[in-house]
Amino acid sequence: MRRLALVALAAAGLSACSAKLPKDVDETALTQAIGRSIGSPSTCVIVADGQGRVVWRGGGYITCSRNLPSCDGGQTTAEATLKAGIGKPARFASCPSGTGANTVGWSVGPVPTGPGKPTRSLTYVAVMEGERALPGLEIKERAERAFAKAGF
Repeated sequence: MRRLALVALAAAGLSACSAKLPKDVDETALTQAIGRSIGSPSTCVIVADGQGRVVWRGGGYITCSRNLPSCDGGQTTAEATLKAGIGKPARFASCPSGTGANTVGWSVGPVPTGPGKPTRSLTYVAVMEGERALPGLEIKERAERAFAKAGF
């Protein structure tokens, strides 16, 4: 019984320290806006704080963990691209992702801050892969509009 209490206490402590979206950002609105603007089964969007802790994820773990062409000659995952982009200017890229018509589109950069909102130091990555994947610049524009709709 004592062991169970310690496990529960440790879990509560970890959840208290986990990164979260800012209080004035509507998570439901963010999920819906991302889903409407760039959502598909092959889409991953992750938002992280300045320390690289994930505060929001749109897309399944498998989708966000896939190795995809980085468009600079290598392979990478959404999480690795996000961590490499923290604190850097926005970047976007598109390239073929294999044989056939499949392409991959990447956008990574700071989550824009709306007028009158505090600086949040959040970074996002958004990636799509497949026959109908949007180009990186289009992903950037759509993701940033979705962030604005959610209250960033």
